[in-house]
Amino acid sequence: MAAYVDPEPDWWGADLLGAPPGSALWAQAGHGVTYHTLRTQVAQMRRLFDAYGIRSGHTVALQGAHSFSQLWALFALWSCGAQVMLMGPHVRGKELGRQLDWCRPQFHVSFDAPGHGQETFHDECEVFVRRLLRGRPAATDHCLVQFTSGSTGFAKAIGRTPESLLTELERFKTVGGMPEPGSRVLVLGPLAHSFSLVGGVLYATSTRSTVLLAPHSGRRTVLRTAIRSGADTIIGSPQHFAALSQIDRPVRIPRLRLAISGGEQMAHRVYTRFAERHRVRIGQAYGTTETGIIATDPTGWYGPDTVGMPVPGLQLRLVDGELQVRLDRSPYLPQAGLPAASFPTVSTPWPAGCGPVTWWSRIRAERCGSSAVSTHWPTGVRSRAVSTRSCSPTAPWCGTSSGMVIPWAEPARSAGTSAQSRP
Repeated sequence: MAAYVDPEPDWWGADLLGAPPGSALWAQAGHGVTYHTLRTQVAQMRRLFDAYGIRSGHTVALQGAHSFSQLWALFALWSCGAQVMLMGPHVRGKELGRQLDWCRPQFHVSFDAPGHGQETFHDECEVFVRRLLRGRPAATDHCLVQFTSGSTGFAKAIGRTPESLLTELERFKTVGGMPEPGSRVLVLGPLAHSFSLVGGVLYATSTRSTVLLAPHSGRRTVLRTAIRSGADTIIGSPQHFAALSQIDRPVRIPRLRLAISGGEQMAHRVYTRFAERHRVRIGQAYGTTETGIIATDPTGWYGPDTVGMPVPGLQLRLVDGELQVRLDRSPYLPQAGLPAASFPTVSTPWPAGCGPVTWWSRIRAERCGSSAVSTHWPTGVRSRAVSTRSCSPTAPWCGTSSGMVIPWAEPARSAGTSAQSRP
């Protein structure tokens, strides 16, 4: 008698996982994972969660070691219709307790592995599921909830809908120079971060590329993984590329074609050293957890001072040194004991055309009433940050979908401040 196979639920990511042939390689870390294995493991996770009573509209905190188990659980929960609150392995102890109290998920799914840390990846982990008291069902249609760093006193919960994730994947596909179908993409950043998850794992899956994951972020381990796995694309942070540019031995990654950095500004010396060592310019990608990708220069054509051109489909504008991104609604979710953000609607015309976005900011989200997330460039070099601010209804919007791009100009530096002191 043939074994019973669960029918694949009709969910927004079903084609991502279900369309490729089962024998095709989806990802590789300690061992390779085919699409057949991926679909089998996701189905097993779904049955596990169903046994615990997790259903559509339930809220689930997903936290622990980075692993294939984590990704299988994420896909399984999405296919159940659950709202997933994604937390990194660094969220532990009192900080984990505070976030669970603020967001009140109904379930907590955690992963554990021997000696796991923030910078390690495990193929498979133990999975623990527990129901939480006083948990609340989803109040919004967001499928993914991520959190800011909490640098302003508490971590804000930011929601993404299925439509926003699929739209972001399509925007990546319209950008020239992004990894092509069949690429081998080494993802180095934490999978709980938006750029690594969406721009790395989900984008590679959507283009039928292979996701490569290093067991550790140490530079020798990353270099060995990149060479042995045949990586042609690396997605990481400036710290990852700085480490790869400082290898003692004169070794280069032979098949490398693209290197894309996100999260912080790229230093000139890292950009130069990496290009000299590996013969590839480092491109940059710029975005926020609230908005997703805003601008990118995958091939590094514009150099480390810019992040290239805005991606198609966004409405952007510059107001008093702020780069503002128009949103249809607030990306912030209500959290117990915290004030709710108010986001008024703004409707203004678009202007005449524009140029590439200059990177002069750190990504840091702050809660204010606004209908846009904006990047602020004040005169002082040391205090730049991404913030949410009220939009002036008199400033015009710039529609990138019509071929218009943002004008850029190097902001004035404080007296005695050099380029080396940029954040």
